[in-house]
Amino acid sequence: MAEANSYEEQRRRQVEENKRKLEELRLHRLSMAVRVAAVKPMPAKRLKPRNRRANPPIRRSGRIASRSEQPDYRIRKSDRNKRAELPHPVYATNEERAYAITKAEELKKQLDSHYPTFVRPLTLSYAAGGHLHIMRQFSKRYLPWCDEIIFLVDEEGVEFQVLYRAHSSGLSTTGWKPFAIAHKLADGDCLVFQLIERTKFSHMIVKPFQTFLVYIIRASSYHEKDH
Repeated sequence: MAEANSYEEQRRRQVEENKRKLEELRLHRLSMAVRVAAVKPMPAKRLKPRNRRANPPIRRSGRIASRSEQPDYRIRKSDRNKRAELPHPVYATNEERAYAITKAEELKKQLDSHYPTFVRPLTLSYAAGGHLHIMRQFSKRYLPWCDEIIFLVDEEGVEFQVLYRAHSSGLSTTGWKPFAIAHKLADGDCLVFQLIERTKFSHMIVKPFQTFLVYIIRASSYHEKDH
C-alpha cells in the first residue's frame, strides 16, 4: 500500500512539473491561438476586373505586314449566321419525279437502239454535283475496267470531260459538278445517257474515247402542261 502511495505522489509531482514547464514556454496559449485562427473565416479575395480592350491589336506576319489591304481573320457574329442565310433545298414532288421518269423512258425508246442507253433520275445530291453513280450492270458491260476520262455532250453539242471511276462505277465529282452547275440541274430531273464511241487523236495515236450524249428531262416541266 505504501508503494502505491509513493507511485501516486511521484506521478503528481511529474504532472505539476510538466505544467510549470508549459507555463514557462506558453505553449498552451499558442495552441489556443492556432485553434482560433483555424475557426476564424478568411476574408473573401476581391477579384480585379479585367481590362478588356474593344479592339485588341491583331498580330501580323512579316509576309503580309507590308500589304495595303490587311486581311481580317477574326470570327464575327455575322459570319456565324451565314449558314442560316443559305437557301433551303428544294425537293421535287412525287408527281414531278414520276413525270420526268416517264418522259425519259419515252425518249429512250425513240433513240437509236444500236447505242446503249440508260436513264438516271437525279436526287438532290446528284443535282448538286455529287458523285453520280451508274448502274453496275451497265458499267460492267459497256464501260472500261479502269479509271478513264469520258466525255459528256449535251443537246447543244457542248463537251464536258469527266473522270469515270471504275471501282465505284460512277462519275467523279470533279468533272460531273461543272456539268450539273452549267445545266442548273435540280432534284427530280431525269437524264438519258446514250453511249456512243468516237475516235480522238492522243499523242499521235488514234484512241477511242467513251462519249455520252446527255438528254435532260426537267421535273419542273410537269407544270407546263395540263394533266
